Amino acid sequence: MDVEFRHLRAFHVLATELNFTKAAARLHLTQQALSNQIKQLETRIGATLFQRNSRQVTLTDAGRTLLARVPDILDTVGAAIADTRDTESGQRTELIVGIRGVTGLDITPRVLRAFAAEFPHVAVTVGKVEFDDSSAGLLAGASDVGLIWLPAPDGLDVTPLLAEERIALLPADHPFAADAAVAPAELAVQPFAWWIDNRDLVARDFMTLAEYRDGPATIGAEVATLEDLLAAVGSGQAVAVSVASVSRFFPWSGVVTRPLLDVAPAVLAVACRAGDARPLVAAFVRIASKVAAELTAEGAAAPSP
Repeated sequence: MDVEFRHLRAFHVLATELNFTKAAARLHLTQQALSNQIKQLETRIGATLFQRNSRQVTLTDAGRTLLARVPDILDTVGAAIADTRDTESGQRTELIVGIRGVTGLDITPRVLRAFAAEFPHVAVTVGKVEFDDSSAGLLAGASDVGLIWLPAPDGLDVTPLLAEERIALLPADHPFAADAAVAPAELAVQPFAWWIDNRDLVARDFMTLAEYRDGPATIGAEVATLEDLLAAVGSGQAVAVSVASVSRFFPWSGVVTRPLLDVAPAVLAVACRAGDARPLVAAFVRIASKVAAELTAEGAAAPSP
């Protein structure tokens, strides 16, 4: 439907004034030009928006329906244009970065510092992300970009950065704790700790080693935070699979870590909402990819597979 921004703006002003003379003056148009724009809009939408006679202009039901939406549309377009201009001119704007389970990695502060160096006028905010939100706040609209572990939920565009080994988290008195490494097929049938209300089946299968067992995982404990998960493991209620960077929380009472034998690593990615082409978002993805390549070259991390 070929509706233009000027049509919506003309509609909004006329719907506010309900007077062609006043609306045309506000828009710096002739009354005839304004009337033509409204007729074009009505034709393209396929609805009559105004009732007109020699004495008054009133909104139709269809017009009132459109008026309920148009201010938000105009505000959104205006904000997008303003953000783009601010980015180009170097004026201060904001980027919210969702970070999920990666604060212990070298790449996280390096990416944030590199972005700040290139865009000193942008206020970078690290968004608060619940640990069970595998989108790092992106799908809820709480973040503009995110650093997340794959697999990612639907609705995101992701760029892999680095790989990190998956490890087993075990109760200190678990029989497997006596081994130097754990076979994934043996761990896969143990009761796992998993996140309350997290229905991301792809992530659950990946982090409970579903490919090494028949049937669903046995959930021994439901948890809301990483601290809850470690407490559940330490108390002997469950085991868990995590990434090696979780070791920043150790020593943790009653919990030991062991390597997993021959399992694919977890992959860290930078993500944004699908189709988000805002310049600052694209810049963050570019910078994160560059920093990941530098870390790989330094030998500080494995490249993404």
